[in-house]
Amino acid sequence: MNDLQIDYFMAVATNSSFTKTSEELFVSQPAISKQIALMEKELGVKLFIRNNKRTELTEAGRRYYDFFSRYKAEMGNIKHEVSELEGVTSQTITVGILEGWDFSPWLTRVIKEFRDSHGYVDIIINYYGAKELSTMLLTDEVNLAISLKSTFDSFAEIESSNILTARKKLIYCKYNPIASKAELSPEDFVNEKFFAPWSIMDDSIVKSINTSMQPYGIRPNIQFVNNFESMVNCVRYNLGVAICDEYTGYLKDANIGALDLIEAEYVSVAIIKSSTNDEVRELYQIIKDAVQGL
Repeated sequence: MNDLQIDYFMAVATNSSFTKTSEELFVSQPAISKQIALMEKELGVKLFIRNNKRTELTEAGRRYYDFFSRYKAEMGNIKHEVSELEGVTSQTITVGILEGWDFSPWLTRVIKEFRDSHGYVDIIINYYGAKELSTMLLTDEVNLAISLKSTFDSFAEIESSNILTARKKLIYCKYNPIASKAELSPEDFVNEKFFAPWSIMDDSIVKSINTSMQPYGIRPNIQFVNNFESMVNCVRYNLGVAICDEYTGYLKDANIGALDLIEAEYVSVAIIKSSTNDEVRELYQIIKDAVQGL
């Protein structure tokens, strides 16, 4: 057994899908299935139950998932400790952020202040979808993550803290004839198609959109597309509307208009609970403190 097999196993377990894991990791589904099969053969147990809709862990799979979660955390910790022992102090912190968000007004300052006192630390920022982001955090591909609170709620291994409230918005193309109406309201878009980033694992996106539009008596006609950027472009080209939130960078687009909705969600910053990386924990605390001071 090797770390690649463990990473594939953890990702499939988190996503409840071989297909979604294949897309997230840019690895063919047969290649992932082969490594999982080799892992099952070596362990002598079946790790997953597969059906038409989702992939679920067996009881043995759940126990190995817990074990490998501890293993990944301890491996990260020991690498950090050995680096300090050997006098190797440089490191990289990878920050994962929910795709589409723009926190540059405050995060740029936070990173500068952190690096001014931690010159040996490089910081990389990557953007992911919500489920992909939780996978990256659990498999140690991301050290710290910023996403909607719901991204982290179902994972006992993740420590998170609410830092902001994100007001939901309905975005539309300003060239849509409806947009010229006086006193425009969400109800005016009842017959529009609602675009959303594609999801294979569950109906959380559908539930979120329906919840956002319920106060306006709208049951949206939802069309899934490949990712967040595709969703925004469908709106930009006047093919329909979409639900996002106030931190979406695309709200600055001259072709896009936005209406405030009643619903709001918490934004959280998160790390792995068992992490003993002092720099990651310090950045985690600095972000919490900085946002509270805004």
